[in-house]
Amino acid sequence: MRGLYTGVGGKTLAGEGSFESCVREAKEETGLDIFGVKLRGVVKTILEGSDSSWILSIYVADGFTGEMIKCDEGDIEWANPDKIDSYALIGFIKMLMPLILDESMIFDGVIAHDITGNVIKENIKTYSGS
Repeated sequence: MRGLYTGVGGKTLAGEGSFESCVREAKEETGLDIFGVKLRGVVKTILEGSDSSWILSIYVADGFTGEMIKCDEGDIEWANPDKIDSYALIGFIKMLMPLILDESMIFDGVIAHDITGNVIKENIKTYSGS
């Protein structure tokens, strides 16, 4: 899905929890130490027509310390949440952004997508975050 925007992230290492992985990946890819990390959702993504699937633990952070670094995996830039629709986001990321940005709920479910990340079908449920 080169040329499309997504969030910072990566694979969880053996013996590592998803929260720990989130903090480590943020540091590795951005150089920033994040804090106030909160789980926003858990989504299984399935590449339609294949046996490829991923479990995404989606987090947000209240803040960070440190200086941004250059990332080997792609260009890093701050995205304005008010202009999120103007970015060339991976399809399922674009679909999830309103849920990610809404702090009043958490969400989980399954998304089937094509090779370019466009959503074919989804079953996402939301739950009160309080």
